[in-house]
Amino acid sequence: MLDTNLGSELDGGTFGLTFPSGWAQWLGFVIGFLISLAGIATFFLAETDTLPALISVGALIMGFSTPTKLQKTLRGLRSQLNPAQVNWQKEQGGTELQSFWNSATIRKPTVDDRAWVFPAPEQNTWHLETRYNPDNPEELIPEHPNKIGTPRPSTVSNYALATLTAYIFFAFQMYLVLEGDDKVPIYILIGLSVIWLLVSVFMWKRAQAMMDTPTSNIRSAAVGTAELVGQVRPGPQYPPTVIVDGDRSKSVNDLTAWRWNYEVYKCRTVTDKDGNSRQECNWQLIRSDSGGTNFTIHDGTGGMAVMANTFSKRDFGDHLIQWECRHDMRMKGLFTNIMLSGDIKRHKWTLWGLKIGDPCYLLATLKSRNDQNLQAEQIDRTLQNALLEAVGEKAPGFKPRLEKGTELSALGNARSELEYLIIPTLALLASIILLGV
Repeated sequence: MLDTNLGSELDGGTFGLTFPSGWAQWLGFVIGFLISLAGIATFFLAETDTLPALISVGALIMGFSTPTKLQKTLRGLRSQLNPAQVNWQKEQGGTELQSFWNSATIRKPTVDDRAWVFPAPEQNTWHLETRYNPDNPEELIPEHPNKIGTPRPSTVSNYALATLTAYIFFAFQMYLVLEGDDKVPIYILIGLSVIWLLVSVFMWKRAQAMMDTPTSNIRSAAVGTAELVGQVRPGPQYPPTVIVDGDRSKSVNDLTAWRWNYEVYKCRTVTDKDGNSRQECNWQLIRSDSGGTNFTIHDGTGGMAVMANTFSKRDFGDHLIQWECRHDMRMKGLFTNIMLSGDIKRHKWTLWGLKIGDPCYLLATLKSRNDQNLQAEQIDRTLQNALLEAVGEKAPGFKPRLEKGTELSALGNARSELEYLIIPTLALLASIILLGV
């Protein structure tokens, strides 16, 4: 295992059914099972035709409460090969109460599925004065796709069973509520199937781009489109401290790319056409911001400059930190919210980001750097990779993206073509056929 020869472990095989991991997933799984059980019992015992959809909801909750086979494999490998990082994440994660009186909390994830699976080069081995040169010894990082290969998702997973079951019972629900020539329920079913297929096609294209694009070694990369995998290291300018929403108590260092949202939980009273009133509560986005600093991506064979703010598609995985508190009339910035209807109950700030030392996956366009930048950094012009920069420019049939994680972790939740394309297509065809029934 330590020689990065994973072999069949990265091949999901035909069947990849898994059980939940952790108490939160098990709780969701049990709740989904109970909802489905309640739907079945009510349907047969109460002889009502209004609850098959409840079974659909329960099936979806159960399906999405389980990790993919690859995610489960990577968590096991991470615990085995990188125990210090896994233990640190668990110790630093969780919910911490900051103020009892204001119910102020700070939440950090206890599991980071976008973190390194294999140990990465430590900071004391970086040579920032010659950041574009190969490491010593010159060797690809252990988690590079050209060392371990590209993972493949299971053909049939919990996702396939859950979505198929959910569709069947929801279609049955729509069939039961048909009245005469009223085809509205079937059109609703067709609309949902179209949305499901479109979303699946988008996700399939993303996964295929990752699996089919060969990964370039940075030392030998050339001008044009490329897939790069490496470690985030500082560029010429170290990233400044990110201050979330202007509040210095919410400051985070070492972020080369980031975004944050500020939301409020608002409740308002709504009245339906029959005069019945009820309270409706939801989170509303008030403001957000994003940014970044140019950094170096290094895969062991060499480094390359990355223009972080040129990428419009950026995926950081789970949030880094989340601050939440109960509403206080004395809170700074309240004037931005008072024009919204409803009562403010809570405030929430969420930060996502890519930090120095993190793994990074790029689909990027590689361009020649201008002479001014080369002179400013006193670049060794004998290094081809030092003369290039990675930018988020589109090309025909190519959509650039910047993600936290390597190809291995970024594909952890990928699905098979059966689950992405065939099942949603069959669901759409079945929905259309129901029009003639």
